[in-house]
Amino acid sequence: MKNNSIIVFCLLIAFQNFTFAQSDINNYKYVSVSDRFDFLKTSDQYKLNSLTKFLLNKSGFTVLDRLNSYPKDLSEDRCLLLDVSVEKLKGFLKTKLEVQFRNCRSEIIYKSEIGSSKQKDFQKAYHEALRSAFESVAALEYRYEALPPSVVAKDPNSVLPAKAPVPAEVSEPYKAPPVPEVPVVSSAVVVQSIPPPAPKAPQTPKVVVSQDEKNTIQVKATNYGFKVLDVVSDKVLYTLHATIYDGVFIINNKPGIAYQRGNRWVREYVSDSKIVIEPLF
Repeated sequence: MKNNSIIVFCLLIAFQNFTFAQSDINNYKYVSVSDRFDFLKTSDQYKLNSLTKFLLNKSGFTVLDRLNSYPKDLSEDRCLLLDVSVEKLKGFLKTKLEVQFRNCRSEIIYKSEIGSSKQKDFQKAYHEALRSAFESVAALEYRYEALPPSVVAKDPNSVLPAKAPVPAEVSEPYKAPPVPEVPVVSSAVVVQSIPPPAPKAPQTPKVVVSQDEKNTIQVKATNYGFKVLDVVSDKVLYTLHATIYDGVFIINNKPGIAYQRGNRWVREYVSDSKIVIEPLF
């Protein structure tokens, strides 16, 4: 008699848990399945994710594709959605799977019965274990039941609060920094006359004999340069006028310039587009 009482008590507890899970899961309108479960390496490996969506649809759930836009009511309250995942449990020589339903707070609100398989082929074992686990999900006979507005507990983060209008910043008009006054400098160019340098006394002797030694030439310093005289007739043959270049003179009645080259005076000029350098005397 005592054993029968224990059995009846256990059955009552299980029935209460089943009824609670059924009523609780019926308050969620949508479910969503990830593209890859944690124990798998690639998306929809062994077609396990696709099979999960198929079995959820078969059990009456509305499965949403994560890539598509959510319905309007879900965009306003994401707690209408349950995330469904499949977990692999440790098992000796068996493949064991469990289906978990999580709410918007990542809380598990329902776990399926553990489905198992002894198949050696991975895909066959996963499919058999998953179908076995979904037997308890199908037994819930899910039907969506909306809660009254006063009872619905929304996630405070599910709806983005309206942003308060931000007052526009009124920027002060830009004021350019004061430009310092720069004294105006006259652009007039003052040309200062540069007096020619005082001519240096020639290093040659005052009396210079030309190469043919027929004429005797005398060079005398003046305030403008030099004058070249014929000693016999005392006649000025030509004058040498100083330039701004030291040691360079302009010949008044001959083309070219005159300057000293070593101990001799020479004249440099252009003849037939050629430069000619010859003795001055």
